[in-house]
Amino acid sequence: MVLSLSSTAHAESSTQQICHNGQCWDIGDGPGDECCPFSDERLKTDVKRLENPTETLLKLHGVTFNWKQNNQADVGLIAQDVQKVYPQLVRTDGEHLKVDYQKLVAPLIESVRELDARVKTLETALANK
Repeated sequence: MVLSLSSTAHAESSTQQICHNGQCWDIGDGPGDECCPFSDERLKTDVKRLENPTETLLKLHGVTFNWKQNNQADVGLIAQDVQKVYPQLVRTDGEHLKVDYQKLVAPLIESVRELDARVKTLETALANK
């Protein structure tokens, strides 16, 4: 089976599709919604650094669970919890909530940056004793 990925992109919108045997399925629509969202600074306004990323991430809890539909074990977050701290990371299909996990990368990177600064401060304090 051969699948092809095609896309059309413009500053205002984009569409990406997976195609097989002439049939195509949309996998994203609009900047920031497809599998590989636009991140070009030229498409953004009001850019601000995330505040208190570690404190915010600590409000989330990784969980293990089984899906009701097939009892399959899985790992993840609870969308309702994510919605409380990062509502822009939660989508709905009209009935259920979904977490856009790839967008958690930004808070995680900023949290690592924040924790690294704390470690360096502690290392400096220990070195000066």
